[in-house]
Amino acid sequence: MRLHRLRVEHFRGVQSREIEFADTGVTVIEGDNEAGKSSMMEAFDLLLAAQASSKAKQVRAIQPAGRDVGTEVWADISCGPWRFEYAKRFNRQPETTLTIVEPIREQLAGREAHERVEKMLSESLDRTLFSALRLLQSTDPALGDLANSAALSQALDRAAGEAESDGGESAATQDLVAAVTAEYAKYFTVAQGRPTGELADAREAARSAEADVAEREAILARVQDATNRLPHVADAIKQLLAAEQDENVEVATMTAAVAEAEGAREQVRAAEAVVQAEQLAHRVAVDAVHQRDRRRARRAELVDAKEQNSARIAEFRGLAAAATEESAALTVENTAATAELERLRTRLAAAEAAALVAADRARLTRVEAALAEVVRLQSELARARVAADQISVTAADVRAATSIDRELTALTARLDAAAAAVAVTRLGSAEVHVDGAAIDGDVTVGAADETVVEIPGVARIEVRPGADTAVVARELAELRRRETELLDRCEVPSLADVAPAANRRTEAVRRVTEIDRDLQRELGGSSREDLERQRHHLVDRITDGPVTVVEDPAVLRSAEREQADLVARAERTRDARLSTAREHIGRADALEESGTRIAAEIAALDAELTDAAERVDDDALAVRVADAAAALEKANSVLAARSLRLEQLDIGGLQARLAHAESVLERTRKQLSEQKRLRTEFLTRLEVCRNDGRLDELSDAMATNDAAQARLTRVSARAAGARALHETLQRKRNESRARYVDPFTRRLETLAAPVFGDDVSFHVTDDFVIATRTLDGVTVDVDALSAGAKEQLGLLARLACATLVDSADGVPLILDDALGYTDPGRLASMAQVLGSAGGDAQIIVLTCTPDRYNEVAGAKLIAV
Repeated sequence: MRLHRLRVEHFRGVQSREIEFADTGVTVIEGDNEAGKSSMMEAFDLLLAAQASSKAKQVRAIQPAGRDVGTEVWADISCGPWRFEYAKRFNRQPETTLTIVEPIREQLAGREAHERVEKMLSESLDRTLFSALRLLQSTDPALGDLANSAALSQALDRAAGEAESDGGESAATQDLVAAVTAEYAKYFTVAQGRPTGELADAREAARSAEADVAEREAILARVQDATNRLPHVADAIKQLLAAEQDENVEVATMTAAVAEAEGAREQVRAAEAVVQAEQLAHRVAVDAVHQRDRRRARRAELVDAKEQNSARIAEFRGLAAAATEESAALTVENTAATAELERLRTRLAAAEAAALVAADRARLTRVEAALAEVVRLQSELARARVAADQISVTAADVRAATSIDRELTALTARLDAAAAAVAVTRLGSAEVHVDGAAIDGDVTVGAADETVVEIPGVARIEVRPGADTAVVARELAELRRRETELLDRCEVPSLADVAPAANRRTEAVRRVTEIDRDLQRELGGSSREDLERQRHHLVDRITDGPVTVVEDPAVLRSAEREQADLVARAERTRDARLSTAREHIGRADALEESGTRIAAEIAALDAELTDAAERVDDDALAVRVADAAAALEKANSVLAARSLRLEQLDIGGLQARLAHAESVLERTRKQLSEQKRLRTEFLTRLEVCRNDGRLDELSDAMATNDAAQARLTRVSARAAGARALHETLQRKRNESRARYVDPFTRRLETLAAPVFGDDVSFHVTDDFVIATRTLDGVTVDVDALSAGAKEQLGLLARLACATLVDSADGVPLILDDALGYTDPGRLASMAQVLGSAGGDAQIIVLTCTPDRYNEVAGAKLIAV
């Protein structure tokens, strides 16, 4: 599969966008977060999977928020022998259209178009590989299960040199596996091997038949048990009936005794009520005497309080008059102190104005000095920036120069070791030319390139290098070309001069930083214009004319504070005396009001006592108290006598005996009822057995059970054969698949060498799970690697699959913001691998950090 173009409209936050992808190599789509990069791939997935009329949650979620519009997705796709343009509109007026461009042009719409695409994809798309070749930053970087990928299996067959002529398993082999799997599925589930279908039915039928036999045998056993137990049940019923009669008599006797005790208890309760009433009458009489005594004591207390209140009123009135006189004298003193404070403040204002002019002049001097220093630093900063801009060498150039120099040394050594050496010695006076240059004496040249030795007019000798040497020479020439391009771009004569030039640029940038830091420190958060404005403002203020300082502002300020404190203290003292006078007056007024209330309460108590004496005098109250006490004593005597009789009857013991008798009677009745129920049940069992022919049913159930067990034996034998054949075929297929691991491992190690090192190796299981990594002789589990290493390994594994699979069977490798945990050094290596190993694969990279993939050679960059 190849995705050539993709267009979406009204897809979440994407209004309209169309992207054309490179058919081979790397396409990098960069953009900020929420720019809609991942939405493009989501749209592609929905186009292939969901019907236009779908109301699924994930389809409704793509409609733009707050807009009643349809979401449209269009794609230009190649898959197998077909190239087609496929479009769908979701959510609003659903529509599906398909235009097949190759091999024969066709146009379809609606469900027919959707089903046609499904058929094309099922025939030519390896969905296992399509799902596996994706690496998202938020998902597990492990490769996943690729054991069932037909495209990868065929590619690894070819790589291992063991494939059949058409690649992969033959049609006959596939038909055999399918037939065995179908036969196995009649008896067991394919996924977990649990019984199903015919085997499960046979087992259920055998179990049901056994249960029927057991049930009917249990019924006959219960009938025999009923026959044996029926006489014992009849005897038990007779005994329980006799016991019931005796227990009824006992319950009636105890009920009468309890009723008699209950009557005695009611008499006690009536006597208790009389006692309570007499107690209340006695308490009312006593309370009346006490209340009259309390009123008289209260009146005496109020008379004493009235006399004390009058004395305190006179005291507070006198204190208020004295405080008022003191506050008047303090007011006169405060007026004089305030006048003196105003004179001091006038003298202080004049002295401070003169001192301000002197301070402005000193500040003007400092501002002008700062402006001069700022001008100097800005000029020096401009010169430093020009010097830094004139050098274009970067750290990346230094790394490139180091890499080229190292590769030049290695290739030159390889070339010198592999190429022949041509020794030329001039004899006599004849001229000898080597590659067009005359020689004198002996010369030795390498034969890495074509070498011509010529004696004009006599002989011409051409020395051509071998094929291996020519390849190394071409690599060396290409490296020399890259060296020339780098030197031209950096404007230096040699690779050794690249690092010093970068150092000079670093030093120039550091100088710019230092000068800029000094400038900012001098400005102190302001700007040059701010300093200019401060200088002009100070000049304008100073030109108003000089002011001569007559007095010291500090001395005047101290005198002003002392005088202000004096005035404040005088005011606080005066206010305090006035407050005291008001407080004494308020207390005197409150006491007068309190005296009025006391007099009123005394008058009210006098009226109450007079009224009470007129209604009942003190002697009559005493008689009432004595009568109530005598009545209470009599009621207590009656209650004691009745309580003694109730105690003698022991009502608690009688009730307990009655409850016991009732419980015994109830237990006997329950036993009698149970025995009668058993008698009825046993009789019913016997009658049913005689009428329903249970013995015949048992015979039929046993025959059915024998047939079900025989069928289970036959089906189990067939199922065992199917299981053995299926497991043997699967084991052989797995053993065959094991040979795929070596080509995959070799390709993975080749891609991983630039990232982890040349000596890296991996252990890959038969189902393509990378189990361990060995580096520098140390082997560790992949699960123990860092998040960054796992992420890099996941990308390399997917890239290995993508490069192994034939371009006709391949699918796009999609990387969505991958390599987020990768350090800068390995990021450059991963970019190099992506650029060099892409080959015929289609790689789509989605990223919000373009710098991660800047060094991917030949990448197509698309900004969204």
